[in-house]
Amino acid sequence: MADQQPNVIAVEQEGRALTYHELEKSANGLANRLVSMGLKPRQRVCLVVQRSLPMVIGMLAVLKAGCQYVPLDGQVTAESALKHVIKDTGAPLVLCLEKFYSKVLLLTDPAKNAIIVLDSSLEAPETSYRPSVQVSKQDGAYAIYTSGSTGPPKGVDICHSSVTNLLCSYPGNLNTRRETHVAQLLSISFDMGQWEILSTLMNGGTLLIRTSDWKYVLKKAHTIIATPSILGTFPREEYPNIKVVALAGEPCPKSLADEWSQQATFYNCCGPTEVTIVNTMHKHKSGSELSIGKPVPNTNVYILDEDENPVPVGSTGLMWVGGAAVSKGYLNLPELTSTRYKLDKFANDGSMMFNTGNLCKWRMDGSIAHEGRADDQVKIKGFRVELDSVSASMEEAPGVSKACAIFTENVLWGFYSGESAKEKALEEILKQRQPYYAVPAKFKFQETIPMTANGKVDKRALISSVSGTLSTLLVVKPAPAVFSEKQDMQVVDAPASPRRSSTMMSTSSDGIQELEKYHIPEKKGRHGLRSLRHRIFSLYRRLFSVVFVANILAVILMARYGKQGKHLENMSTAIGANLMTAVLMRQEYVVNLLFTIACSCKTSAPMWLRRNLAKVYHIGGLHSGCAVASTIWLIIFTIAASINATSPAVLVISYLLIALLLGICVTAHSTLRMKYHDRFELIHRFAGWTSLLLFWIQTILATDASRDHTPLGPAIARSPSFWLLLAATLSVILPWLNLRKITVRADVLSAHAVRLYFTCTTPVVGTAIRLSDRPLLEWHAFATIAKPGASEFSVLVSNAGDWTKRQITSAPTKLYIRGVPACGVLRIAPLFKSVVLVATGSGIGPCLPVIYAKQVPARIFWSAPHPEDNFGSEVFNAVKDADPDAVIHNTKTMGRPDMVATTWRLLRESGAEAVCIISNGKLTKMVVYAMEARGVPAYGAIFDS
Repeated sequence: MADQQPNVIAVEQEGRALTYHELEKSANGLANRLVSMGLKPRQRVCLVVQRSLPMVIGMLAVLKAGCQYVPLDGQVTAESALKHVIKDTGAPLVLCLEKFYSKVLLLTDPAKNAIIVLDSSLEAPETSYRPSVQVSKQDGAYAIYTSGSTGPPKGVDICHSSVTNLLCSYPGNLNTRRETHVAQLLSISFDMGQWEILSTLMNGGTLLIRTSDWKYVLKKAHTIIATPSILGTFPREEYPNIKVVALAGEPCPKSLADEWSQQATFYNCCGPTEVTIVNTMHKHKSGSELSIGKPVPNTNVYILDEDENPVPVGSTGLMWVGGAAVSKGYLNLPELTSTRYKLDKFANDGSMMFNTGNLCKWRMDGSIAHEGRADDQVKIKGFRVELDSVSASMEEAPGVSKACAIFTENVLWGFYSGESAKEKALEEILKQRQPYYAVPAKFKFQETIPMTANGKVDKRALISSVSGTLSTLLVVKPAPAVFSEKQDMQVVDAPASPRRSSTMMSTSSDGIQELEKYHIPEKKGRHGLRSLRHRIFSLYRRLFSVVFVANILAVILMARYGKQGKHLENMSTAIGANLMTAVLMRQEYVVNLLFTIACSCKTSAPMWLRRNLAKVYHIGGLHSGCAVASTIWLIIFTIAASINATSPAVLVISYLLIALLLGICVTAHSTLRMKYHDRFELIHRFAGWTSLLLFWIQTILATDASRDHTPLGPAIARSPSFWLLLAATLSVILPWLNLRKITVRADVLSAHAVRLYFTCTTPVVGTAIRLSDRPLLEWHAFATIAKPGASEFSVLVSNAGDWTKRQITSAPTKLYIRGVPACGVLRIAPLFKSVVLVATGSGIGPCLPVIYAKQVPARIFWSAPHPEDNFGSEVFNAVKDADPDAVIHNTKTMGRPDMVATTWRLLRESGAEAVCIISNGKLTKMVVYAMEARGVPAYGAIFDS
């Protein structure tokens, strides 16, 4: 810029200005002096300064010398922090203003650190030629040290390519150009301060450096970069000159964004220091939905679950960032870097990605909604609460200009400011938007919300105002890959606006007693044994094992008592017996019979008996075990037949059967089944039918080859394999005999769900029906929902794939059904005197029959995105009618709930005997294990088969 516009003012403060040519000369002169003192490229230089012209000269001089500057605000940075940073960086030189010289002198080692006073840099330099230094794009440009509030400050290593990627392209350059005046408001220790300074000078604008007189700079500025807390103190009408606003550092109230976007181009941004100032930007328009926007150029954003897999659009996860924005890591902290930076497995090019710790979700338009911090969650009465969500709800109240929710000493506080703010209106808004446990127990009005040096809400100052201590802030300890957002170094000299005097207003709180009453106890037994019992050796797997024990006994009996020369026939019988059992364990009539027998037990029976009978739905273990056993028997049979040179036709069919059965068993594994469900279903159906046909052919051919002079018909009738195969075949055919196309009444509840109504049968509570529009290709099971005395029943279909989405959009009038409704997990509810029903999303559907019937008293916990909007008021009201105190958790506004803590609280409140959960595999296993490990019967669908 010095060559292109040498006479344009580059930087100005209190009437004194430097043109680009003058700034270039001063920076070159200082850089040459640093090099002459022995400074080598890629070394670090500490800058102990405050907002001033020499500060800017010092920054540029270090860069021109090929080195990395470390900005430190000498006015407010604690001496202990300064000493740590100077030592940690290994800086051979420390540049400071004269006013900080004495402080720096005491904190440095003369043998290791030379000190240069910057004030003289404004004088004419001895030399002004540009240093000839080779710099790589991966070399460090600057290093920002975050707060040491939770330990020593840690430095973030930012390279040149990351800086230029953001600041040299739109929207990061904020359209800064010649004659654009940019206010320099923020602390030099804050990475957003680098945005103000470097972006202005790299794009030819004029930097206006403020002093304590904010208004002087604000009246002249066209562009400001700030935090929402700082911007909220500026009356917009006083600054019509401001045309571009960029906010980051903390959540922005929508009211603030709407107000300023009427006047200026308004950017809402997000990103911690570790991803170079910001990684997403959103150009907001007044009245539209506020988001944090889309990734800046050459930057990848991934929203991942706890296993680091992408979450669906609309689901909340942790925001990871890859690409050019990612910094090099933490200085001298390789272990910390390795836990928070990981190889970008999505780019797969050796680059890194970083976990920002922000909870976000993708929107349909490709923008990102920010839903708080993973490390800003607290537990209140056993519930997980997002404090950012509570703060945002408070800011929706009339007259509230700024709000902050803090959980301290087991009390949720609501701090707010605003001349016309009323506590009553504030409480009403919170009751509408938050669950009861997320409504602050105490409120306190503040004339102004205090801010830190970086312009964020000073939570420690707020806590101090009510407790007199800085040590009581309670937060959930973050996971290793999640860390706190850019933290602050000291207190700010932020602009103040006049407010009325503060008063304290409060309501009663029973938080401590609630937390103690429903404290989750430790799991019972030793960890290894507990895991073996409840996870590795579940009843499903124990039944699977029982099948193999039975087959081993069969082998022993055959070896001891089997007739000579009949071993192939005995193996054939074993194949048939296992095959028949496998098929019968999935036959609706058999399943319903077993459930009916198990559930006929009275609630007066001993608990140990009822809790074990309730596990009847684990009979799938017999199905899987027998299917695998029949395959193993077939392989043994084929090997023996090959050795004995049995009929070639029988051998060919045997090898074909092995291939088919192995295909069925492999694709039925839970991992493959979940990932390729449609293919699994086709293979299971058509390979199964083909296998039955081949078994018939094999049975006939094998019998024909060994029947001597006996006619074929009687010989087949005497074969046990024939009758076993006949039973299996009839079991498969029977449901298809009941195939019919029936009339459907569809009630589309939302873009997310449809409720389908039928009159074809009267289902029992806890059963499911299979539906299809292409009966040979796919079937989908849904829980039947029957109201007592109603002439029709329904099923709830939510958007979970192509088929379900098609039903929601097309609202079908005809669908196929086959067989009869088959019993599922919730059929076991009547075995208990009372239960806790846990459901996520459309999992409320299977719970509704129990809810409607009201035969079993139930406490209900339902977590879903916008439950009433997506699933209709009837479902919502039915839940509230059955349990007036039901916990209905809106994941879109409240974040993810603590499933275990909430379930435990409801269990203890109600004195229920058991927990039943209908959810995805991960959550089901988590809740069931958490309850069973504490001695509570818990039941959920099986995901092992």
